[in-house]
Amino acid sequence: MTYHRTDGFQLSEDPEVWITYERAVFTIELTRITNFIEAAVGPHARRLPQDEWARLVLEQLGGVKATLEVLTRMER
Repeated sequence: MTYHRTDGFQLSEDPEVWITYERAVFTIELTRITNFIEAAVGPHARRLPQDEWARLVLEQLGGVKATLEVLTRMER
């Protein structure tokens, strides 16, 4: 992906470049979500196991994390 002031963001004509970029973004987001779960939500849920908010966040982010893990491992 490149950026030019007049044309904005542009992708290469090669689909492999798009896929490589997308996988890199998925990997970054997977790392961010994993760190957030381990550093913030996990300890919250362990201290207050009945907290509905913490359980909801863990369930939802767990689904997102699983999806990102699959997307980063998929081969073309």
